[in-house]
Amino acid sequence: MRDSIKRIAQQFIVSHFPESDIVLIGGSAVYGNLTTESDIDLIIIDETETPRIECYHFLGWKIEAFIYTALSLEFEFQTARYIGMPTIIKMCAEGLLIEDKQGNGKEFQREAKILYEQGPQPWDEEKINKARYQITDFLSDFRSSEDFEESLFILNKLIDTLTELILRADGNWVGEGKWVARNLKSYDKDMCDKLVKYTKTYMNTNDKTKLVSFIQSTLDNYGGELFVGYKGFFL
Repeated sequence: MRDSIKRIAQQFIVSHFPESDIVLIGGSAVYGNLTTESDIDLIIIDETETPRIECYHFLGWKIEAFIYTALSLEFEFQTARYIGMPTIIKMCAEGLLIEDKQGNGKEFQREAKILYEQGPQPWDEEKINKARYQITDFLSDFRSSEDFEESLFILNKLIDTLTELILRADGNWVGEGKWVARNLKSYDKDMCDKLVKYTKTYMNTNDKTKLVSFIQSTLDNYGGELFVGYKGFFL
C-alpha cells in the first residue's frame, strides 16, 4: 500500500469521523492492485454514528465509507454468512488497521478471519433444489430463445445462478462482480476456464450447443435439471 493512501485515510477520519473507535483500510488499496478507477474502502466502527454506507471525494480520491456500530457490524457478519457474500468480513479480516482507540482492533480482526475461514452457512437440500429449478427454467428459455439480445440477459441470470450453486453447494463464498469470477476460478480453475471458453464461443458464433451441453453436464453434478416434482414455498 502506498503510504500516501494511509495518510489520506487518516486525515479523512480526523475530518469526518473523529469519534470512531476502529478504522480499517480494505479493498484494492490493501491488495496492491489499485487502478485509475479504484477508491479507498474504509470500515469504520463508530458508536456515535448511524450505520450506513456513504461515499465522498477527499483530497482527489473517492472514498467509500462503511460505517457501523459494533452491534450492527455483528449483524452484517451473520447476514453475510447467510447470503454467502463475504465482502465486509473479508475487508475486516484482511484490512490495514489504522485506528484502534480501545486496543481491541487486532482481536476484532482475528474474529473476522475465523468467520471468513469458516465460510458461509452451507446450503441445504431445499436451497440446492431451488437453484436447480431456477437453472432449469433459465436454461429452457436460453435454448429456445431466437432473439440474441434476450438470450444475453437470460444467459447472465443463468451463469450467476449456476455459479452460486457450484460455490454454495460446497460451502464456498460467492462474492459480487469480479469476486464471483475470482472465487469460481479459485475453487475450480478448469470449470471456470470452460465456462468462459464456451461463453466466448457462443458470443462469437451464436452457437449455443457447447455452452448448453456444459451447463447441463455441470448441473448433473448436483442432481440435474429439476421441474416436475419441484415444490417451493413463498416467503
